[in-house]
Parts: sequence; C-alpha cells; structure tokens
Amino acid sequence: MIDVFLDANAKRGATRHLFEQLRDGIVTGRLAVGDRLPSSRDLAIELGVSRHTVTTVYGRLTAEGYVEGRAGGGSVVSRAATASSHRRKTSALAARHALRQAAVESVDNPAPSASQFDLRSGVPDARLFPLQAWRQSVAATLHLTPPGYGDAAGAPELRRTIARWVAKSRAVDADADQIVITAGAQQAVDLVVRLLAGHGDVIAVEDPGYAPVRRLCLAAGATVVPVPVDNDGLRVDLLPVKARIVYTTPSHQSPTGVTMSLARRRELLAIAERHNIAIIEDDYDSEYRHVNRPLEPLHTLDRAGRVIYIGTFSKVLSPSLRLGYAVLPDALVGPAINLRRLMDCQPNHIIQQAMHRFMADGHFERHLRRTRKIYSERHDLATAFVAEQVVNGTLHRIGTSNAGLHVTAHLPTGVDEHATIARLRARDVIVGSYYDCWISNNPQPGLIVGFGNTNTDDLPSALQIIGDVLQDQPRRVRPRRAPNRASR
Repeated sequence: MIDVFLDANAKRGATRHLFEQLRDGIVTGRLAVGDRLPSSRDLAIELGVSRHTVTTVYGRLTAEGYVEGRAGGGSVVSRAATASSHRRKTSALAARHALRQAAVESVDNPAPSASQFDLRSGVPDARLFPLQAWRQSVAATLHLTPPGYGDAAGAPELRRTIARWVAKSRAVDADADQIVITAGAQQAVDLVVRLLAGHGDVIAVEDPGYAPVRRLCLAAGATVVPVPVDNDGLRVDLLPVKARIVYTTPSHQSPTGVTMSLARRRELLAIAERHNIAIIEDDYDSEYRHVNRPLEPLHTLDRAGRVIYIGTFSKVLSPSLRLGYAVLPDALVGPAINLRRLMDCQPNHIIQQAMHRFMADGHFERHLRRTRKIYSERHDLATAFVAEQVVNGTLHRIGTSNAGLHVTAHLPTGVDEHATIARLRARDVIVGSYYDCWISNNPQPGLIVGFGNTNTDDLPSALQIIGDVLQDQPRRVRPRRAPNRASR
C-alpha cells in the first residue's frame, strides 16, 4: 500500500484528497494490478478520519473502474484501470515527442556484434587496448582521495596534457584554458550546438555525413541543410550563407574517407569569416594516418577564431572511456563552461586523472605507435580489396582514403544496398550503412568496410565473403527515398 497524506488541520476536503491520491497511485503504477487496498476500518484508523469517508472513496474508485471487489472481501486494483491509464500516458508521450521522431530514428546498433566478422566503421579493436598500462594509470589515481566536485571544464592536469598533445601531433595551438573535457566527441558537438544555435537556426552538414550529428542537430530544433561532398571534401561553394554552424570532418571525411584539400580549407575559412559562421572541425580519427602527411587542421589555419576543434579518445583507445574534448575560441570558453556545468557538473574525475597519467607516462604514444602498424596493415588489405573490386566492376571508387579505420566505395547503379547488407549478415559479416549517412532523397548505394575490429589474420576471409556476395548479387533499381526525411 502506498503512503497517503492528509492534512490533519484541514476541516474539509478529506474525501476528495483521499480519492485523488489513491487514483493517482493507480494511474502512475505505484499501485499495481491486483494490489489489495487496506480495509476501510484500518485505513480510517490510520488516517484519523471517519470510516464513512473511506467507504465513500472506495465506492467512487469502484464506480469509475479503478478498483474491483474480490471474492472473500476487500478491494483490489483493476486491470482495466491501469491498462487504460497506460494508453493515455503512452498517447500523451507520443504526441509530446512527435516532432523529434525523425531526429532520433534508429541507427546501426553500436553494441558488440554477435557476427563472426564485425566490419562496422569507427569500431576499434578491443583486443589492442593497453590493459596493463591503463591498469597502472588507474591504480596510481586510486591512491588519491576523490576531491568531490571539480572543474566543469575538466581536470586542469588533463587539459594541460591534451593541449601539449594536440600542439605536438596536430599543430593545434591552444592553451589548456581553451579546452573543455567532454563525454566523447558527440557531447562536444552537442555542447557547441546548444551554445551557438537556437531553434530554427541553420546548421550545414556534409552529405553524405555522420548521421548521429545530423540527428543531434535536429533534436536540438535546428534546421539541417545538406552540403554535397566531392573528392576534395565539403563543397564550400554550396554552403548556405545564413548558416550559424558548419559541421565538417576534413581530415578523414565521414563516411567517404576523402581529405579536404588545402584550397578548399582556406575557402571555407574565408566564407566563415565573411558571413559570421562557426565551424565545428571533428578530427575523430586522424591519429591513424596510413599514407602521406596530414594537411594542417582548419584550427591551425584559422586566424579569426571561427573554428571549434573537437577530438576524441574513442577510436584510439576505447569508446567505453567516454572521453573527448573541444578546443574553443577564447570568447566561447566561459559560456561553454557554464553550459557544461549545467549538463552534468563535471567529467568523471578518476577516468580523467587516469588518462592524464596514461599520457604523461608515455603509454599513449607507445600505444599509437603499436596500433598504427597494425591498422595500417589492415588498411592496406581493405584498400587492395576495393581496388580489386573496382577492376571487377562490383564497386566504384569514391576517392583516396588515407586515414582512419574504414574504407568506402560506391555500389554499381541498380544494386540494392539494403539487400547487399542483408546477404552479408546471412554470411556472418556485418558492415555499416552508407545509405544512413545521406540526407538527399536519392542517395547513391555504397558499402562502408570497417577494418578496426577484425583481426588482421581474419580480415582476408571477411573480405572474400564480401567479394563473393558482390559478385553474385542481382541488380535492380531501388526506389527513391521518400521526401522530407532530411531537415526541418
């Protein structure tokens, strides 16, 4: 039985108040189907009211279908009452969130796959995680008493360590005070979007592009405008000049894998300065550069404070750590920290300190040197496979992919991407959805092959299965996408 509260000093209204509390307890589920109500005598004594008051309330609950009599005496919660209240609550929630449905539509499940070969993009190999070194870093942290509430921007030690790292590895010139620690890159993007864009403001995104960011912007109430991508990256000549924010992945475009040319980068910065546009540069996996030297980040080329540089440890270590960061222009640091404080007070202190120790002791660089060799070998296998399939006519090359943990190619016109993915699943191979990356109503079919989470010795077998499926599948024209999926 739930607690019932009546004002002992109130002279009137006991019957109404008792009825409302019992009814609300049934409607909200605190009183479940079949729960027995106390006898009228016992409840009257407990509440200090007349038995007539209680019997009147029970009679009304029965008349309105909330409770029913049971053989042998007593009243229990009716199944019909809770079912109808559940339907009312469900319909109310559905109506409340109807405008958000397109933004939070389902995507590929990021949870571990039961398939033999997991070739989804952006999934690092958990077997390569430096467990012993990480355990040492965590153990060193646990010798200290947790300090309680800390800095909403993140632990100062870790921010200084990251500032030194991005300066050394990516020529990103930033003070530690410009860095805000986040729960992965996705929260960093969310932070910037909340900070700079209001309801209805235009956010330009790559098309095809990273679907979770597109959905995040829609859920925030923004108007998402797709901008095409070619072999030089984002088509900046097609940017909407009324955009408040441009989101881009210039070092390794997600999902095509192309690198934005230096000329295109300079053009994007010029347009952003001319039209007062902020740029989110998501540098999500540039640590794994397999050939050639990387181009300078947009942040390094920026002279007007337009670029917010975002990085993450999800690809190089593990998404389980939930650690990312944003490098902000000076003018945005204070507002961003205040907003970060409202979101969840502060990042996890123990994980931050462990990451600081892990990097400061040199474990991070040693891990990168080791895994770069492994992933580069897998990259060579995947790109050689795509080249072979291009010769066979079963794939069409998009552009050169020099970094990251996946390669992407187009399927021939008329090949059904969904059917291809289903056939691969039937052969115990799971790949990412290229179709899901598009906003346009008539996307090109393609195939995203991630090589991060498949053992190097097993990768040729997985690629062979893909080749067999591509060789044997029929071609037919897939219907055009229904309109109005993209933006609002």
